[in-house]
Amino acid sequence: MRYLLMSVLLLLTPMLARAQDDAEYFPEGTRINLSASAEMVLPNDEVIVSFRVEKQGKDADAVRSYVNKVSGAIEQRLKQETDVKLKTLSRNMQPVWKYVKNSPRVRVGWQMTQSGQISTTNLKAVPKWLDAIESAGAHLSNLNFRVSDAISKQAMESLRRQAIANFRSKAAGMAKGLDAESFRIIRLNTSGQAPQPRIYRAEMAMMAKASADNAQPALSAGENKITVIVSGEIEVPFIDYPAQ
Repeated sequence: MRYLLMSVLLLLTPMLARAQDDAEYFPEGTRINLSASAEMVLPNDEVIVSFRVEKQGKDADAVRSYVNKVSGAIEQRLKQETDVKLKTLSRNMQPVWKYVKNSPRVRVGWQMTQSGQISTTNLKAVPKWLDAIESAGAHLSNLNFRVSDAISKQAMESLRRQAIANFRSKAAGMAKGLDAESFRIIRLNTSGQAPQPRIYRAEMAMMAKASADNAQPALSAGENKITVIVSGEIEVPFIDYPAQ
């Protein structure tokens, strides 16, 4: 009996798969591709500052000591702030060579670079410590304002529900236009367009300073747009229309 049941299942499996494929190729109604979207503009609530500390000189210990001193001073300064995260991205020391024609290269010194990244949602305090770490010896690589991950995820979830509702409303309108009383959603896909950070290059940030009175940088966080797109396929019942 068990072997008989297994034999029946083996026979039915390809038949069921074929029936499913036939349903794809021979729909029960007219199929329509649709898309709908929802978007939201949010203020940027987080800043990401990338910086580097670098030094070049003949003595390797002196070069290393300078970079360590400046990096340590920046770390201690940022510990005074709330909601500020500091992360070291890279650290390397390379020899500096002098090339003379028809002669072997000669090492004339060392260059060390340490790069870091600072992130914070406490935007009001940024100009104060940004000016302080530059004064300590940091070189800004870039400064990005963005919508934080927590706010972005919350917004995306809300927009996803709204986009699906817009998709259903659009599908209902299409069904009514075809004199159909109902529709079925065959497939549905969602995709989100994450907000792009607003970037200030190091030169832009430094130009924002007023050198005359050594004022703090004037920075504007700006806004960002988040978009969620829903696309899919619906099916409405076949309807016979008069050929007129």
